[in-house]
Amino acid sequence: KTPGGHKIELLEYLAPPDRKHADVRPCDIGHVHVALLVDDLDAILEKIAGSGWKAAGKPQTLKTGPNAGKRVVYVRDPDGTTIEFMQQPRESS
Repeated sequence: KTPGGHKIELLEYLAPPDRKHADVRPCDIGHVHVALLVDDLDAILEKIAGSGWKAAGKPQTLKTGPNAGKRVVYVRDPDGTTIEFMQQPRESS
C-alpha cells in the first residue's frame, strides 16, 4: 500500500504463448505508463543504467502546468514497459 491507502497492482501475462506485442509510442492511443515520484532522479538513472533500462532522452524540467518545476524522464525497462520518473524541485538555500 502507498500513503493514503492506495494500492499498486502489477501484472505479468505469460499466456497465451503466441500473444502479440504492440509497439506503441508514448503519444499513441493505448499507450500506458507508470509515473513514480523519486527523491534523486540522477541516482535512479545511474542505478538502472546497468540493467538494460533505456532513457528516452535527457531529464527535462517542466516549465508549465501542474508539475512545473519537476524534473522528469521517461525510461523503458528491458521488457519495453514505459516508466516516468519525476523529481520535485530542490529547495533553494
